[in-house]
Amino acid sequence: MIISASPINFHKNYTWVSILILLLLVSFRYQQQPAALELKDVSYGEDSLQKLDVSLVEGRSERTPVVILIHGGGWMAGDKKDASGYRDFFVSHGYNVININYRLATSEVHYLEIMKDVAAALQLVTSKAGEWHIRNRNYIFWGGSAGGHIAMLYAYSYDKNNLIASVISLGGPSKLDDRPSLSHSKKEDVTGLLPLITGKPWSEDVLDTAYQLASPYYGHHFKPSLVIHGEVDTIVSWLQAKLMTDKLTESGTANQFFLIKNGWHGGEGASKEVSDSLQQTMVKWVEKYGK
Repeated sequence: MIISASPINFHKNYTWVSILILLLLVSFRYQQQPAALELKDVSYGEDSLQKLDVSLVEGRSERTPVVILIHGGGWMAGDKKDASGYRDFFVSHGYNVININYRLATSEVHYLEIMKDVAAALQLVTSKAGEWHIRNRNYIFWGGSAGGHIAMLYAYSYDKNNLIASVISLGGPSKLDDRPSLSHSKKEDVTGLLPLITGKPWSEDVLDTAYQLASPYYGHHFKPSLVIHGEVDTIVSWLQAKLMTDKLTESGTANQFFLIKNGWHGGEGASKEVSDSLQQTMVKWVEKYGK
């Protein structure tokens, strides 16, 4: 004997099955969407300054851009908290952010040691990529002032694993042996800070080759770069940015030079219109090179 279900019972069963499948799909999708994550002072080395902060957005995937921030401070000062405004800006646009500290320049710490710190920080980030649900390459470096110099120098000359897709530099010096552009900076900054990062004394005659080796301008493998500089910057002349973008253009590397009209070293003094334009430019840059 064949017993068939009535249309009403079949409809009820079908409805419950549909609801169950829908709940399972929603649950699965929820599990697949990582929650926002904030980690502070994650160590990537034994030194107290070898730490980084992690700010990851909700629902991220390997396609979500990752911006790595490098603070400024003349190489001998500053802290990752100084870049917190840019961290908030990039997170608000749906990007993951890694904000790093590094050993500050001293009589024993110069550009090579700082390059090693950046490499170690990147090694930690890539090793945690699966756990953090982020990509393991194609990062965007953002650096301000000395941090811009560090970002460019590492990306152009020390990125052996090709992890950096692009650089955004704000007020970063690029050619440490260019006397004409350096003459627009305070003499005490040139003679006091450049020896810290190069590890060699400043000379009014012939400079040590360390001044070239520590300059992004003489990089080996340039990366697409958005170079931002204040028009009235008296700490680092905008001519340094012009030198860098001219070099990038000469090498056939994609670049954009954004001169902040009436802007000082960190962009202070710019109008709201210019500031808004700069923010839009950075977002477009990340969208283009951070995917």
